[in-house]
Amino acid sequence: MKRLFFLLLGTAAACGGVHASPVTATVIPDILNIRSAPDRASRIIGTLRAGESVRILSSPDGEWCRIAMPEDASVWIAASMVNADGVPAAGAVFRSGPGAAYEEIGQAAPEKIIIRGKAKNGRWLRVRPQKGLSACVSTAYLKIENGTGNLPRSRQKKTTGKESAEERIRESAAPAAAEGIVKPLNVPAGSATHMLALRVNSEDFIAAYLAAPGHNLKLWENRRVRVSGTGQWLRGRNRPLITVERIIPAWQR
Repeated sequence: MKRLFFLLLGTAAACGGVHASPVTATVIPDILNIRSAPDRASRIIGTLRAGESVRILSSPDGEWCRIAMPEDASVWIAASMVNADGVPAAGAVFRSGPGAAYEEIGQAAPEKIIIRGKAKNGRWLRVRPQKGLSACVSTAYLKIENGTGNLPRSRQKKTTGKESAEERIRESAAPAAAEGIVKPLNVPAGSATHMLALRVNSEDFIAAYLAAPGHNLKLWENRRVRVSGTGQWLRGRNRPLITVERIIPAWQR
């Protein structure tokens, strides 16, 4: 259970490896959201407009693709991890917002950063993205322009007949318990119709997807609850799915 707790609080923003021959695409809608991870529940860190051209670096599942981080994207770093010369310390990471609860969007390189603003508490700095950072957009709203219509897939690891530890975790089901606020999903994720959100500084962050065949989650929306059941990882998602067997108010033990 402790392991799952840390998995729920952790964030992952990887969208796949960089492909040697990126393709180009044109944005179709008036405004297309750029996100920190390949998930509609992840934070919006920028936007693209109709007609803009983007280079697709990779597309791990065909539904989401990885592009170079735009110059005006929302990129933050802890002020305590930047030295007096404006260079990030070893191990510093960039996040999608001013706080440790926001998704990690990349490791900081040891080169001077350009500061664009500060959080009200002064503990976080908004900076210009460093080279090498990437963001995610939905491929459903892009028109491929390279003539082939094929998206560059992430490099696949060679299989040896044995599943990796990560694959075993994602495919196996195990007892799970978590606490948070029940929120409806705009777009279902597999069998999940709701999410369990963590609220930090009046903003909600998805901790897990919820499927509850034996419960009416609509009755629990916007309430803080404790859920228990079976947890497993969804392919192409950065958060676990909990099939709810028991749900109670958070204050009830």
